[in-house]
Amino acid sequence: MHEGGAMIEGIDNKVDLKESIVGKIVSVFADVPPRKDPMIFVDDVFAEAKIRLEEMAKTARAAYYEDIFDQRLERLRILGCPAFIINKLKTKKAAVALKACALNIPGNRESLIPVISSNYLTVYSQLEMINFNGITGDTALESSRIMNALKKGMSQNDGKVFDGIYFILDIDDGTNTEKLTCAEADERIRGKNRFPLTVEEMIALLLQRNEPPVCNLLAGGSRYEQDDRIPFCTTEDNKIWLKTCFYNTIHPNSVTMSCGARV
Repeated sequence: MHEGGAMIEGIDNKVDLKESIVGKIVSVFADVPPRKDPMIFVDDVFAEAKIRLEEMAKTARAAYYEDIFDQRLERLRILGCPAFIINKLKTKKAAVALKACALNIPGNRESLIPVISSNYLTVYSQLEMINFNGITGDTALESSRIMNALKKGMSQNDGKVFDGIYFILDIDDGTNTEKLTCAEADERIRGKNRFPLTVEEMIALLLQRNEPPVCNLLAGGSRYEQDDRIPFCTTEDNKIWLKTCFYNTIHPNSVTMSCGARV
């Protein structure tokens, strides 16, 4: 789902840019003292107009991301997410919108996705919430054996984000990792100062989609039982299955997605 077009539409719906810009500039002229040097006056007008236009753009971007935030939570509500989890997510609205604005997220990427730790809702329950016209999620894996591989390189304080309810931002679709092993994809992702997704984050992404993925999704931020097995989601027999594959093997029609930040 591309968000670039939606952003333009959202701004157009909220702000009549021509009228607002003209109004701001006119207000600047109205405040100018008499007999001021014309050239200094013009410079001041354009400087003030630039500042106000930048403020308007920031406000429009923040409003755009806040709208997406609300849409994400409404989607979870429709899928049956417990109300107490949605209420916890709501408290992050301002921080998430602020971070999204700071990231300059490309229009061809998902901007923000809410993530539910298995401490709050089991992997099994989250898989059951997936619904693509009756296609739901399932797994034969033991959830207690799914490990977070990203915590190893983090401080204890930074790793706490995975234990709660949070958002991932600036999500790449992983198309540039399609013909790589998980190990190679992991190296490429980290080389760009990005982060592979965990199982919960991958499920969170599927919960926000309207159609099943066209390729397998590898959770490069997680492991199963040992370091050489990676959980992944695949569509088989009208189900989204959570299975495992090997870290150092190329898997056809598979991608490793990544995010730019967590809040």
